[in-house]
Amino acid sequence: MNSIWNYWRKLNIKSTELIGVAVGAFIYSMTYNYLLLPSHLGEGGAMGITALLYYAFGVPSYLSNLLINAVLIVIGYKLFEKKTTYLTIWAIAWMTVFLKIPVFYTYHTHELIVPTLLAGALTGISIGLIFRFNGTIAGDTIIGKILNYFFGISLGTGSLIFDLFIVVPFIMIIGFTNTVLTVIYLYVYSVFTNQFLANIGAKKAVLVVSPKYRQIAVTISKELNQEMTIFNGTGYYSDADQHMLYMIAGPRRVTKLVPIIESEDKNALIVIENIRSARGLDMRRIL
Repeated sequence: MNSIWNYWRKLNIKSTELIGVAVGAFIYSMTYNYLLLPSHLGEGGAMGITALLYYAFGVPSYLSNLLINAVLIVIGYKLFEKKTTYLTIWAIAWMTVFLKIPVFYTYHTHELIVPTLLAGALTGISIGLIFRFNGTIAGDTIIGKILNYFFGISLGTGSLIFDLFIVVPFIMIIGFTNTVLTVIYLYVYSVFTNQFLANIGAKKAVLVVSPKYRQIAVTISKELNQEMTIFNGTGYYSDADQHMLYMIAGPRRVTKLVPIIESEDKNALIVIENIRSARGLDMRRIL
């Protein structure tokens, strides 16, 4: 038991990650049960296969989703970090539970664009939430990883290929109109996922080049307690020494950083970039 506990601690899985992934799985499952299925819309990835089996043969969604993703996780186990793998298993487990909950209210409308857009927004938020807390829902993510590993296809392109491959058969089951709406749903869902990840918990890299770098660093550290690194460089044309400040901060912090920098040196060069990930055993010491 101690060895299992120690191994779990080494993965450094936080309670906030477990809760965040579970909440994302709940939103996704409820969207699937209360919006997608009643509106006779399709899906991409493993849930798309699940929807196909449900529409064609009445196979319970919770069961087929569990079995399909279990196979995919076994196949793609070595392609993910162990932490991501276990959080993915955690997400699939909760999706199985939530998908099995009976539907208490069936939503029907003749304006199918409404549930299409609403489902796309909620799915995007739920997937963004799961990704934000280092999990996935397997499915097209694992297929994308496999295609990237064996054929060099980018993760996004590989996932899209798999999604389109799954969506095409829906034409014969739910009709052309609902299949088109499914494609719209997938697009809206991808947009909301990207926006969620870009704005919630995102990080930005801030690079500052200024002869007053020391004064800027002191003010930023004093007012915001912001960690930063000083780089030494040389201008190519001037052949003069240049000093640069490098910082990683959230969007809200950046809105405070820029005015401070400009107040110290209005001519300072400020470069701000979005970053996908920032990791380190001791980020405060490094920066």
